[in-house]
Amino acid sequence: MGAPDIGGLSAGGIDSDSIGLVSGDLDDISGNIWGDTWSIQSGATYGSASVNPTTGVWSYDLDENNAAVQALDTGQTLTDTFVVRLQDTGGSDTQTVTITITGVPCFVAGTLIETAIGPKPVEAIRPGDLIVTRDDALQQVRWVGQRTVHADALAAEDRLRPIRIRRGALGGGLPQNDLLVSRQHRLLVTGERVLQVCGTDEALLPALRFLDWPGVDMVPPDGPVSYHHLLFDRHQVIIAEGTATESLLLAEEARNRLPLRALTEIDSLFPGPDARRILANPARPIPAPQLQKRIVEHGPKDDSFDAPDNTPAPRLKRQIS
Repeated sequence: MGAPDIGGLSAGGIDSDSIGLVSGDLDDISGNIWGDTWSIQSGATYGSASVNPTTGVWSYDLDENNAAVQALDTGQTLTDTFVVRLQDTGGSDTQTVTITITGVPCFVAGTLIETAIGPKPVEAIRPGDLIVTRDDALQQVRWVGQRTVHADALAAEDRLRPIRIRRGALGGGLPQNDLLVSRQHRLLVTGERVLQVCGTDEALLPALRFLDWPGVDMVPPDGPVSYHHLLFDRHQVIIAEGTATESLLLAEEARNRLPLRALTEIDSLFPGPDARRILANPARPIPAPQLQKRIVEHGPKDDSFDAPDNTPAPRLKRQIS
């Protein structure tokens, strides 16, 4: 009989603001009959890892307050690893477990979202609340998420700081009040410039693309900042501070990185592959980064670029002055 040989699940994924665990099962596939002892040989960097000493079932608990984790932008990933060791009478073997952490887009607490009963702070919105959408009239929120970033983390990592789009910076009086979002939270843009660059008259651009515009900046590193996001039956264009912006886009690759608990919850809300495919479809095209830069390169003075629409169809286009 030979030394042990580790097989089984050695990878997982988790959202950057998840409070659940991700887990997997490792096995001794050597075929020997000796009793196995499992242990963690080297720990994780952005969370904590454990393994059942007799079964080989491992768990990973993400530290969502870690500065590197909180710095993740929408769709960006961070890789964490830990090493599991298997020992028996015949010898030992090790297996590296890889965890992929994915960032998500957020509104800052205090942002007013247009609802069926008027503007409401995002932090006060709950599942079941009816929200005004650009395409589908009133739609129910199905799930909400929240994370807090403290002052020391904001000071240590610029990407954690919200982007502030000051009142009127987008033209046409938009946003109606200062709008604070995470760097990759997308806004709806429309007009001739978008059509020339993308071949479509509406697109979604992340807030960070507007940083060179007058009235758009990063918030100073004063904390804490509370980030919130909203999930619907499908990706929606919703109205925040009078401005068309996005809900949470749950792309399929992001879903595959969620922990088992989160996947179970999502599957109960959105059963079946068709529903999951709908969640992964963006409400508007999202141009490639080089095209995003071309759209905004002339700034708000470009007469071919219109402000994001803030009303359900039919559109009322507003010119950026």
